[in-house]
Amino acid sequence: MRRFRWSLREQRLREALVEIGARLYARGLVSANDGNLSIRLDADRILITPRGKNKGRLRPEDMVVLDMAGHVLQFGSGRAEPSSEWPMHIEAYRQRSDIEAVLHAHPPFTVALTVAGVPFPSEVLPEVVMTVGKVPTARLALPSSEDDALAIRDWIRDHQAVLLPHHGVVTVGQTLEEAWVILERIEYTAKVYLLSRMLGEARPLPPEFLAALSTTG
Repeated sequence: MRRFRWSLREQRLREALVEIGARLYARGLVSANDGNLSIRLDADRILITPRGKNKGRLRPEDMVVLDMAGHVLQFGSGRAEPSSEWPMHIEAYRQRSDIEAVLHAHPPFTVALTVAGVPFPSEVLPEVVMTVGKVPTARLALPSSEDDALAIRDWIRDHQAVLLPHHGVVTVGQTLEEAWVILERIEYTAKVYLLSRMLGEARPLPPEFLAALSTTG
């Protein structure tokens, strides 16, 4: 019998964080103990992954419960503390009442674009144009700080993803699965773009095609 007294819904949310964390690690979108994920429990609380834990080896009981001011309401197993990136997660929820999940990862092809100072190529693949849209790059900010949260504030209001220079990407969604799909699509696009640059030229979709996509629903 499970000794943790969670509702069935909370149990499923904890398990979803475990599953997506395992996907991130298996796909090489985070390394070592990097990355962090969170999901709303209700209007006043979120579940977030613990500090310093490998995302491929998370357990439901490892998750930390925070209020919207960042106060710990329930530590994870072994009194695990929340991810040090919690201010960025809280900021995203404050700015977007429509989202239920926040995902922060370090996908290598996407990070490589930011290291090279190359804007994200939002207009090279139809799927990105239709489902993700523009992906802005925030200013350089100190990781695991309030500055990181301030850097994404204005961008996350109107975008599903924001790149963090020399660091990673933040994606949001109405579900954790949606935030995962956006992240996966962004990394695939960055990979295709960099491969096309190696082959010669990376060409955006023609303006008339982009216009047609904008009317496709």
